[in-house]
Amino acid sequence: MDHGLYTAYLGMRSRQKALDVIANNIANASNSGFKAERVIYQSVESSEIGARVAMLPNKPSVNNQQNPDPTFASSHGREVGLVAGTVADFSAGTVRQTGRSLDVALSGDGMLVVQTSQGERYTRAGTLEINSDGQLVTTGGDLVVGQKGAITLPNTEVSISENGTISTAGQEIDKLKIVRFDNPTEALYKEGRNLFAATESPKTDNSTRVVQNSLEMSNVDTMNEMAAMLHNSREFDSLQRSITTMMNDIGRKVANELGRI
Repeated sequence: MDHGLYTAYLGMRSRQKALDVIANNIANASNSGFKAERVIYQSVESSEIGARVAMLPNKPSVNNQQNPDPTFASSHGREVGLVAGTVADFSAGTVRQTGRSLDVALSGDGMLVVQTSQGERYTRAGTLEINSDGQLVTTGGDLVVGQKGAITLPNTEVSISENGTISTAGQEIDKLKIVRFDNPTEALYKEGRNLFAATESPKTDNSTRVVQNSLEMSNVDTMNEMAAMLHNSREFDSLQRSITTMMNDIGRKVANELGRI
């Protein structure tokens, strides 16, 4: 395949990945605790791509950064590659007061621990509820983990202190389990519903402050995302026109060669 055509194709594929990520960020801009995704690119030689592909597990990973999507191009013995992936942006979102006693925001790098059917997961989404069994859960129904395990609350007003201690009627019930990761970008990957799975064990976090009656909003900057979407769309269209021009040129060359036969 013509080297120029494949190069343009790689560019279009990269812009399409970026547009998908941007669209997902915008769609979740109003979700509390949502962390935006950022696209990363790395151009590598074909030999390096081959080594990376050989190291990939047979079972696809949900983490695009750990399981990159390699694309190859070849022209006259030259090979190039493009590896694209996404990473979560763990910068803090703004804190908004809600006045709801079971809403909590985390001021610091810590994360809440929740128990799911797949094991412990981690989140910054602090919209909590009490299920029919009187247990503290996320909006997805996952148990919020305390220092004593699952947290069972009486049907009364709840107070949550800055260190995560949960009390009712002046009686301490439990304390939210809050953990941190030294490098969350590498240690955590998204599983959906604002939950993260970890590739390493977390550390106890005693420095993160819990803010009751508040929620941390998503860290998506909608205006910047819209500008990035427009920029990528224009580049995609430009590359598409380049491919059309090159295909027309190839068609003329083929017609000329056939005419000489």
